[in-house]
Amino acid sequence: MNQPPQGGYPPQPQQPYPQPPAQYPQQPNYPQGPQYPQGPQAMPPQYGGGAPYPINRGPSKGVGVLKVLVGGCLALGMLGALMNAGHEGIAASAFMGVVLGVGLRWVATGGANVVGKKIPLLPSLGVIGIGAVIGAAGGVPMSEAYWNSQEESTWEQLTVSQAAYMSGWEWDYEYFDKIPDKFQREEAPGMKKYAEVQEAIRADNVVELRRHISEILLEHKGDPNFAQALDAAASTLNAKYEAVLEKLAKPGGVTLGDGEFPVDEKLRAAFKEVLTDLSKSASADVFVAFTNSSDLTAPEGHQAVFDELLEDPSVKRGFPDGKVPVIDPGKAFSPAFDTARRGSFLKVSSDAFRRMFDANLLNLTPIENGVTREGKIVLEVNSKILRTITYFNYYNTDAAGTKTSNGLLFGVGVEWELKLYNREGKLLFEKSTYSTPGSDIYISSKPTDPKWAVYSILMDSAYFNYSREVVGNFGLQPPEMQTTFAYNDYGVKGE
Repeated sequence: MNQPPQGGYPPQPQQPYPQPPAQYPQQPNYPQGPQYPQGPQAMPPQYGGGAPYPINRGPSKGVGVLKVLVGGCLALGMLGALMNAGHEGIAASAFMGVVLGVGLRWVATGGANVVGKKIPLLPSLGVIGIGAVIGAAGGVPMSEAYWNSQEESTWEQLTVSQAAYMSGWEWDYEYFDKIPDKFQREEAPGMKKYAEVQEAIRADNVVELRRHISEILLEHKGDPNFAQALDAAASTLNAKYEAVLEKLAKPGGVTLGDGEFPVDEKLRAAFKEVLTDLSKSASADVFVAFTNSSDLTAPEGHQAVFDELLEDPSVKRGFPDGKVPVIDPGKAFSPAFDTARRGSFLKVSSDAFRRMFDANLLNLTPIENGVTREGKIVLEVNSKILRTITYFNYYNTDAAGTKTSNGLLFGVGVEWELKLYNREGKLLFEKSTYSTPGSDIYISSKPTDPKWAVYSILMDSAYFNYSREVVGNFGLQPPEMQTTFAYNDYGVKGE
């Protein structure tokens, strides 16, 4: 008997929803094709809608090719860097070896990818280690061998194949800028200097030759690596000096006028030694040193000459009372005037030398007293002014030709001494001579001239004449005789 539902709920129907059949309807049998083994399924087959999961089809060949190309470039680049910079040390070589290994690893893994394979991680990392070992163990010797080879071929090119045409800048560009310092030869700077000297020789540039000689002597004195450059420059300059010597007067005298200044062969021999020295010198300077003294004491016998001039009509006309003065020398023989007169000697001699020598071959330079002479070629000119027994009548001539004396001038002479010293202070030449002012000179005077101006003019004449004599003794052409002189106060005023 059926029981009413408990709890007041209506009765529930049994299995109110339709149930699916126990199994799907049997599918018709279609012809079966060839069966292929199925790979492992990462996920169970899906039913229903939605896209299927992607299937791993293996390494990409395109990526493999890219890895081979990039890795190959990296490996080759690092190999070149290893050859260039591996000599810097094991640490640097090992680092470049690691980068080389990275490139090789990419080449290996990329190559495997191209053929559809993969190299396991650990073996591929081992390639990097092999690269590091190659860099650390072989980088230094490989780099050194490379640079030794490069240096040798460059040296051959610069010193043998094209040595005659090389210049200093080509040595910088081809050798010093490219070859690392540690592989450069000790003699390379000297060879560069030799190339610079050869370039100056080809250009006939005396200034550059002198500069190269100066640089070698100042910075590389005694260095055998610079001997070839120094010898080349010196021999070229010496040839120029020899050519000048050939132009100098022949032994026996200068054919000027009556041959008043015969060539002094001893002076010429000493001069040639000086020129040989200058061909290897840092400068072309020959220093000229002056010393001067004076003794104006009236010499014995002067009174007779003085008394004789008292009978001259112009003297009697100027001094009818017989009180004829001897004009005071004033500042004419003072150190200030003597120093200024030295310029006359330098000008005459310098002009004569300049006509024969380039200024870079020989240059006369004054040197003051007290300045060291060490290491200098010195031409020493010593002068001593002496009073003579001679007197001169200093007169004026009016429009009618009448002469009237202004007084008498005592005569002077100069004892000269010429000495030539080499750089070691050795005396090469010595000669003493005596000269007097020109006996036939015309004095151009002005009203503003001091009374003693004639004394100064006479000394100017003495210096000029001695300068001509020295020039002639050297075998050089002296200037023409000067017969007209005027007073020069040399900036020193006086009455």
